[in-house]
Amino acid sequence: RDGSDKYWMEPFARMGEFALKAAPYAQAAAPAEVAIVLPQSLQLSVFNNYALEAQQTSVRVLYQYARSWGYAVGEYQLRLLGKPKLIILPSPWVLHRQAWETLLEAVRGGATLLTSGRLDADEHFFPTGRLLDIGLPCMPGLLATRENLVRWPGGSARLTYGGDKTTYLERGVLPGGETFREVQLGQGRILYFSIPLELNSNLDAVGSIYRYALERAGVRPVYATETADPGMLIAPTVWNQATLYVLTSESSGSDPVVFQDLASGRKVSVPLAAGRAAMVLIRRDGEVVAAYNDRPEKP
Repeated sequence: RDGSDKYWMEPFARMGEFALKAAPYAQAAAPAEVAIVLPQSLQLSVFNNYALEAQQTSVRVLYQYARSWGYAVGEYQLRLLGKPKLIILPSPWVLHRQAWETLLEAVRGGATLLTSGRLDADEHFFPTGRLLDIGLPCMPGLLATRENLVRWPGGSARLTYGGDKTTYLERGVLPGGETFREVQLGQGRILYFSIPLELNSNLDAVGSIYRYALERAGVRPVYATETADPGMLIAPTVWNQATLYVLTSESSGSDPVVFQDLASGRKVSVPLAAGRAAMVLIRRDGEVVAAYNDRPEKP
């Protein structure tokens, strides 16, 4: 051997060292306060490509634009929903009747539900009248325009639907051309946008809407950052005595990722090259007890 294998093996050795230091803190994780409900009925239809796009967009926006965190649960597995403060149902179009009843029960118990687009159809695309039943005067209609202006309290944005989306997609139609309604239900609320948010290409706009929903739901942030580059992912996992942060870069920018762990007040700066990843474990007293940065320096 010429010793070149050392270059390739070094990251694994450093990752093993990180795991050893992190192991004592890797106990039961605290539940996130945000749940994304995956629209499985739509995924099982001929429009499954839209369901997958809505799911992927929702996760990306929540983490990389709204700078929050959460967990996913399927439409047909809502017994695992738990008690999140915010439930995101991304552009479902169709929804199983029992899933809708389960979500309404969570809302009545105090959760905030954010959803958008047509929502009155069951899993077979048959209309149900479920929106009228909760006092939301919304009718189904075609999404016939590429550019659509949406307004909500404190904000507005233009959503764009390219390709064949104006041929196939449907939307909700509210009185007077409104694009947003909030419905109080029991101890919680439904934040409804008439246009399918997660199927448009302006993700920055969806990020603004998610931040509004997080605030309305009272979701507590885990970290604070001024990093505006959506190519930089910060994904926290909260344990009893420490918080693990996983960072990845999909950006060509070379600026370090700077963020503050709010539980301890510790502020860290992590150099992160394009296409690379890093991990930081911050204890409640602010000590960085383990760190890993995948920045190979070839000899």
